[in-house]
Amino acid sequence: MHRALALLLAALAVPAAAATFRSTTVEEAARSSDAVVRGRVERHASRLEADGRRIVTDVVIAVSSAWKGSPGARVTVTVPGGVVGEVGMWVSAAPRLADGEEVVLFLYRRGAGWRVNGLALGTFRVDGDRAEPDVDEADLVAAPLRAGEARIARTSVAELERRVRAAR
Repeated sequence: MHRALALLLAALAVPAAAATFRSTTVEEAARSSDAVVRGRVERHASRLEADGRRIVTDVVIAVSSAWKGSPGARVTVTVPGGVVGEVGMWVSAAPRLADGEEVVLFLYRRGAGWRVNGLALGTFRVDGDRAEPDVDEADLVAAPLRAGEARIARTSVAELERRVRAAR
């Protein structure tokens, strides 16, 4: 009986779809964020939310520079998903932040904490002088853009910072 049920469930399983994002610009992401920071992921810890229904991960970022706002020397960013004990929750749109990694994050306040604005769309990985968005171009759905602004894409860190600081 259990084997038949397992086979039936396996046959009905549908592969998880990747998230799709409405295309936006660095400038729009900056305008709609309370802070934009460059920093290094120090550590992370997953936990159940207060209602016990969802798992989230708190990620501590050592801020090396704030391009918008004044978030402080360290920010704790809460992202959906994680592992608590033997239970895990995966959210396809969530940013993937690894300890030791250098990132640029577009943040918004939620209560006393911080969240990534646009989830993975508001996350860039820094590799030397390059900034790589945490979304693939194939996961972006075209949307109208303001004149003079370009879609979020791979760029230099210097250009990303310039665009954030110039956003009005």
